[in-house]
Amino acid sequence: MFRRKRQTIALLAACTVFLTFSLAGCGSQSNQSSSQGSQKEQITFVNWASAEESSRPFINQVIDDFQKQNPNITVKSVPIAISDIANQLTTMTTGGSAPDVAQININEGVTLANMGILTQTDNLVPQEYASDPTFKKSWDLGAVNGKHYGMPWTPQPQGFYYNKTLMQQAGLDPNKPPKTWDEFMKDLDIARQKLPKEDLIIGLDTTVRTIGLDQQWAIIRGFGANPVDGTKVQANTPEMTNYATWLRKMVSGGYTLPGKKFGEFRPIAAQHHLLFMIDEPQFKGILQSLDKNLTDDAFYKEWGVSAIPAGIDGKTYSAPDDHHLVLFKDSKHQEAAMKFAEFLINSEQASKGYNAKIGVLPATKIGFDKYQDVFGDPVRKTFINDVEPNVVSLPVGPNLPKISTEIMTGMQQVITTNDPIPTILNNMQTKLEGIVNGK
Repeated sequence: MFRRKRQTIALLAACTVFLTFSLAGCGSQSNQSSSQGSQKEQITFVNWASAEESSRPFINQVIDDFQKQNPNITVKSVPIAISDIANQLTTMTTGGSAPDVAQININEGVTLANMGILTQTDNLVPQEYASDPTFKKSWDLGAVNGKHYGMPWTPQPQGFYYNKTLMQQAGLDPNKPPKTWDEFMKDLDIARQKLPKEDLIIGLDTTVRTIGLDQQWAIIRGFGANPVDGTKVQANTPEMTNYATWLRKMVSGGYTLPGKKFGEFRPIAAQHHLLFMIDEPQFKGILQSLDKNLTDDAFYKEWGVSAIPAGIDGKTYSAPDDHHLVLFKDSKHQEAAMKFAEFLINSEQASKGYNAKIGVLPATKIGFDKYQDVFGDPVRKTFINDVEPNVVSLPVGPNLPKISTEIMTGMQQVITTNDPIPTILNNMQTKLEGIVNGK
């Protein structure tokens, strides 16, 4: 009995020791998890906002504001030029060093989504954003097969700017910009006859790149053309012939300068030598950064903005150059990356400290209505009410870069050679069919 009792006591003692160590182990795991939860996460943000002098101080301040509100998250900003960012993101991802979040043009975002490297955001975006008209318009334009990836950050539809001073000098009514295609064409010719040669009549981006097609798209559609519509290629049509003929005239007649990016026309506008410009909301802010004497009052006295004149079908078109935010599938910090993206999209600090400062639209109609003190100016009111509803998509998809290259290469041939336009368009038709059909 004594031996059995002693064995029982020993067994109880062993159990007590086991339980003590087990509880200690559980407590250790709990403390460790708590400690890990309080550790700092670093997320990588690839963007061109911090690469450009005009926007760098504003995005840096917004990042600082986010980090103050979220002391456990550090944001590493990686500046890359806008012209290189899509290629660099592809290289980084295929090399196993994908960032957590990135700024990307809406069209290039579709290309990245088709590569299967982005995080789908349908279940991440709050319902109030998903149903917001401004957010949803841009969000849907960047969708792939009905699924969303990029999240709108700065919508950038293209409107029609007109220099009221030069219009008056050309004998045009500065308070009545052209509203139709016929009025637009007549005003172009009148202005070229009346204004001196150093004044450009219109800024046209004819460069071989997707952004070049982006600016030309509203004009192409205004002529009634639609060279690639889904799987349907219609590049060699009377409508495209009329567009190409007009473009050749704009260059050969001295209405515009060939081979220029649309950003290169902004300094000319700031020097008061550009009559018409198809550009984004930030046109005003950029001109003011180039001319420190151009106050708000001075800008509105010299410049007006409206929707792009209605095309031959009576419809007004605009193309999106929206900036989206994307998350990457390989990111190990999805929650922190989404938290940062949401801060950029709709926080007061980002709306007032970045969007308003660089002259772009807020990502949501909610933000536009809420911060009327900074977004209620005539330019952004026009874009929200008259321009943004008329945005139409480019032929987005994995082939967009190739499609853009072929169309704009053809337009370069139009403006730099005397080759017959039907021949150029017939060649374009053949190449585009090969791209669309995967040949």
